[in-house]
Amino acid sequence: MVWNRALKDRFEAESGAVLKDWGGQVPAAIVFPNNYRLGMSNLGIHALYKWFNNREDFLAERVFWDEQELSTSGALSVESRRPLTDFSVLAFSVSWELDYFNIPRILRAAGLPVYARDRDESHPLIIGGGATLTANPAPTAAFFDAVCIGEAEAILPGLLDTLKTGGTTPRHQLLAQLATLPGIYVPGHSKHAVKRLYTADMDSFPVSTQVFTDDTEFGDMYLLEVQRGCRFACRFCLVAGAFCPFRWRSVEVLLSEAAKNLKYRNRVALVGPVVSEHPQILELLRCLREMGFSLSMGSMRVKPISTEVITELVKGGVKSLTIAPEAGSDHMRRAIGKGFSDDDVAEAVGKIGAAGIRQLTLYAMVGLPEEKDEDAADLAALVLRCKAEADKYRLLLSLNVSAFVPKPQTSFERQPMAAAADINRRFEMLSRSLAPRGVKVKPDNVDWGLVQAALSRGDERLAAVIETMDRMSLAGWRRAMKQQGLSTEDYAHRRYDDNEALPWGVVEM
Repeated sequence: MVWNRALKDRFEAESGAVLKDWGGQVPAAIVFPNNYRLGMSNLGIHALYKWFNNREDFLAERVFWDEQELSTSGALSVESRRPLTDFSVLAFSVSWELDYFNIPRILRAAGLPVYARDRDESHPLIIGGGATLTANPAPTAAFFDAVCIGEAEAILPGLLDTLKTGGTTPRHQLLAQLATLPGIYVPGHSKHAVKRLYTADMDSFPVSTQVFTDDTEFGDMYLLEVQRGCRFACRFCLVAGAFCPFRWRSVEVLLSEAAKNLKYRNRVALVGPVVSEHPQILELLRCLREMGFSLSMGSMRVKPISTEVITELVKGGVKSLTIAPEAGSDHMRRAIGKGFSDDDVAEAVGKIGAAGIRQLTLYAMVGLPEEKDEDAADLAALVLRCKAEADKYRLLLSLNVSAFVPKPQTSFERQPMAAAADINRRFEMLSRSLAPRGVKVKPDNVDWGLVQAALSRGDERLAAVIETMDRMSLAGWRRAMKQQGLSTEDYAHRRYDDNEALPWGVVEM
């Protein structure tokens, strides 16, 4: 065991963490390739930690990426401060494309070969999973021995049984065995596209906060996953392609889970892509309030929007909400699969203000396929209409606007990203039009959006780019791309032909 005072203090400040005896169990590290504060806000980490540790033949400890900690002590687990080389399995949970850069850095800090091809029997098995890898494993596939395609609940039972019995199996034979399992992609071994797995029975696998700490984005909250997937077919959205069908947990199971954790936190954050679409959302909110919880729910759909639900949220202490018009005109919203009008957006703002919400964030995108400058002007006009409605109720309004990034496994997967100059011009126009009228505009960084687009739609060649970057910077990215003879524009601005094979064709949704 390696001594590290900071990790010991972190562990002792937590509630609900598990420290198992290492005797007779398969040790697995749950690795989040970003810092502790972000990682402990991610329910995927909590779920993996619970499922691994619920098995008598496995133990799980958590490892996070922190540049300062890695430089002084390498990659150590929170629970026992052990190095990654002590574990038999490293399970990476990857949620965002920009976290790809941290995967090689963690492996190097641990003294492990970055590429799977360079590992032998003395090294742990390194497995990847998460939303971005399910959508397109190609850019990082070279780093992993295997990649999980789909939801962990459906994949883990077969995977862990194989890992448990394969302890003495030669590495190449074990990889061949893993390639036969549903939902497992093994680079170099999988012969056919791997079908995404998901669980139909949400109640059998409750997901919520397992380890409580103040050192996280939601330190004062208990996170409770209410539903998955979406029943709306928005053409740009990864949720519609990679996390369907729309499923939810029963009110009975959700309340049972919440009751167990009221002793840790009395504020509950309901998590899911479209929480407000739970068929019993009103009953759930009321029962949680009666149980003693205050409420948090980040966003609601524009239509339908329920005055009763908003009122219940206000009674539960909610002061801010987000809704997503996505675009500024009816014709643009129809083009992306949004079935509501400008009138619906304005009506939703009025209902939210009348119910007593104090802050409202509108979310929209710029650079959508076929978008013109006039469409961005329409967005500004819609926001000003919403501002006039919000002012009736002293509702503070802001606009978060991002660049549209085409994602694999969506209807727009073959579409190019708009030119950076066009996106920046529209961002500036929105700021000029709205800021003097009292609407704070928060645009994303377009250059990082281009990097995200390249990583999202990238192929195996990007592994060398990711591996050679010493630190995450735009200059470093451009330098690494040039060294490999690659261009961000070729990935981000490319329009794939209808009959052209896609890098993410190894996945079947």
